[in-house]
Amino acid sequence: MVSAKVQYLAEASEHPVYYASAPGRNAQFTVDQGMKYYQVEVEDARSRSTTPNDFDGQDASGFDLLESDSAVTNFLDQHQIEGPYEEELRALIKSHTGAYRVEFFDHTVRASDPDIRQTKQIREPATLVHNDYTANSGFTCLNENLGDEAEALSKTRFQIINVWRPLVDPVENFPLALCDVRSVNSQDVIDAERRAPNHIGEISLAIYNPDHRWYYFSSMRPSEVLLFKTFDSINQGKTNCSIHTAIDLPDATANNARPRESIESRAFVFYRE
Repeated sequence: MVSAKVQYLAEASEHPVYYASAPGRNAQFTVDQGMKYYQVEVEDARSRSTTPNDFDGQDASGFDLLESDSAVTNFLDQHQIEGPYEEELRALIKSHTGAYRVEFFDHTVRASDPDIRQTKQIREPATLVHNDYTANSGFTCLNENLGDEAEALSKTRFQIINVWRPLVDPVENFPLALCDVRSVNSQDVIDAERRAPNHIGEISLAIYNPDHRWYYFSSMRPSEVLLFKTFDSINQGKTNCSIHTAIDLPDATANNARPRESIESRAFVFYRE
């Protein structure tokens, strides 16, 4: 168990706006509403005899840790990512969830160190409590990416799943922390506008609830991935998904922890029923 400060919306707001960062040294998101840090206990899920997984089950936490080696040598190489890497992850997701079709539409590389961000032109870890989609934006995202197929595909269950892989061995700071969906109430999650230079969409932010149960997996390695659900079309997209954030571990500075680097890959995952 570690104690970490996590950043929530200070209060519920009707229409907060999240401004996504641009790549580089000064990458930093902003929100037009007040934010507040809360000290929370984050349990190392490796310490549990039964980890909070059942990823796609009826009583799901919303996330799962899997072993997944990769043959990719450069995670900034578009050809390697859109070729062999997507094929690796597609096979993994299908095997784990029982989905019949998986379509990737986004890959984001992040680093906590400003110099690495500047050299590689990548973004910072997201250090606020959020989920990537709202009940509406999952369907919008499907339309934007799969066009003519979207209407038919939306008539059966689909999810948006994020596959998060560390690119350092091991992760020593800013690991991904996830909140068990069973501890999140619908009132805790606030729809927000998401503004980026090339796109306007929606994102979910969150207000603090002391019942939230937070987990992370210590010392993750590049041979491991976290799968977590960021959208589910069941109940018209209103199903709770795992709010999440990167956390600054309390002893990282004293221990001269290496900077975090990671890649997250987002995919539509389609089911026959």
